[in-house]
Amino acid sequence: MARKTKKKSEKIDYEKERRKDKNTIIAISIIAAIVATLAVASYELNKTQTDSDKVSMIDDIKCDKSQSSNFHMNAHVDVFVGGRLQEIPAEIGIINNTCRYWIYTQDASGIMHIDSPIVKQFTLSQFFDVWKATSSVPPIGTPAIYINGQETSSTLNETVIKPHDEIAIVYGIKPAVMPSLYQFPPSL
Repeated sequence: MARKTKKKSEKIDYEKERRKDKNTIIAISIIAAIVATLAVASYELNKTQTDSDKVSMIDDIKCDKSQSSNFHMNAHVDVFVGGRLQEIPAEIGIINNTCRYWIYTQDASGIMHIDSPIVKQFTLSQFFDVWKATSSVPPIGTPAIYINGQETSSTLNETVIKPHDEIAIVYGIKPAVMPSLYQFPPSL
């Protein structure tokens, strides 16, 4: 009888060990599944990074995914090289329709849009740096700058863009007629 009890006890211990091993395997499987799910989710988040996540700031100007309405203004710029009007490229400061810098153009009209989450002053130099980084190369050299038809003694770095300014940037020969006013659309 003692032998039967010993065998029964050994059988129970064996089954307990087996259940314990089985529970350990289940726990390890659950942990592995959680780790694998987290790894896949992290990979997918990194893989779906947009162009705006890869774009760096230019002169303290970010490229945001959505347009800010905290600070908004428009100005118009004309660029003359050798007395001739040059076209301002469309979509300066817009990266593949995924983000836009706080200073940009939508079309080739020369209207600069400034949409910033913070109220701050923007300069012509910042516009030119965004232009250079996101579009074609703007003219180079030291231009004469006219604001609303009046020549200034400031440089691109010093010229602050103000609402509805008509800015003429002249490289070389001055145009026969200097623009002094731009008729903005009523919506701007």
